[in-house]
Amino acid sequence: MAKKLLLVDDEEFFLEGLKEGLEKHKNIFTTDICFSVDDAVKRIKKRKYDLIVSDMRMPNKSGLDLFIYLSKKKYKGGFIVMTAYGTDELLVKVRKMGGIEVLLKPFKLDWFSKHILAYFSEELETFERLDSIDLRSLIEIVNLEKKSVGISVEIGDKKGCLYFKAGEIINAEFDDKEGEDAAIYILRNGKEKFSIQKKSKDMEEIISKSIFKLFQISQREDSSEVSEKINQKKFKKEINMDINKLNESIEILKKDLGDGLLATDIFDSKDGQSIAAFNSQPAASALFNKMTNFMKDALEGAGFPGLGKYYILDLVDDKMVIVTVMGDFQWGMLIDRSKTQMGLMLNVILPKAIDSFEEAITG
Repeated sequence: MAKKLLLVDDEEFFLEGLKEGLEKHKNIFTTDICFSVDDAVKRIKKRKYDLIVSDMRMPNKSGLDLFIYLSKKKYKGGFIVMTAYGTDELLVKVRKMGGIEVLLKPFKLDWFSKHILAYFSEELETFERLDSIDLRSLIEIVNLEKKSVGISVEIGDKKGCLYFKAGEIINAEFDDKEGEDAAIYILRNGKEKFSIQKKSKDMEEIISKSIFKLFQISQREDSSEVSEKINQKKFKKEINMDINKLNESIEILKKDLGDGLLATDIFDSKDGQSIAAFNSQPAASALFNKMTNFMKDALEGAGFPGLGKYYILDLVDDKMVIVTVMGDFQWGMLIDRSKTQMGLMLNVILPKAIDSFEEAITG
């Protein structure tokens, strides 16, 4: 049976074009379109959808309103955001935090078609089901939309609130905590019981850290507030490696290579997700991850010696990729050879990077 896709956007010409372009895949999934959140809600009440793709900024009710409605109705399908107002940096950060998928507009129809097909064929493991999305994903949407709202949260028998201005947390209250302490506690412990206030209370701006910085702080191990079970499940990467050391290693590499370093990502081989980066390239990380696994299997199958600590890809236009493999993690580097002393790179800089990488991974 064909899957069911719903597209929601107030740009009628754009949406009709998407629907027409997706018709050739009707044997795999059918496509409905709605030009407002209210129309989408009416359609959802009559039909069960496997995936909903919604624009964020629309007149009257927004994609955030649709997100909240679906959450309350215990919607079990997928939910993807489209926006023309996000940035590549925000997109990378949201994906790093394990949030909902965000597609930046404009995009080409062929690319979008492949993305939807990949979702329905379960080839993309980065998608989140809405029934598994928590407070953090709601916060990411508020940040994306630059909303000034309040989010009320219940933890046990106590209540608190996060206050937002233009998408950033400016203050927080919980029990006897206030400000950053309250925000960190809520981010660590907030689960399913939360609701949004359309207007944020007039609060003093006492939190200056960005949302993503607060996310990072809340992920650090704190045995007094986070159970061992949660630590093992969610924070395994941070316990098993020195994130600060990884970032320091990247900063040293940037200094050593200067303009010769175009981009670099340290990523998990299990899912290809970046852990530390400069000019992060998620698609490249996923590609190199597949290539590494393929080479390992091919070498083993052919009876050759196994893959060493790194391999090099010589690309056109004086570009080169070096991928360092260390246990369950990899470090990919995109380099401009015309701006790099290759002898220094291979004999000094790369060995130093490998040593720091190993130190950060093994502790």
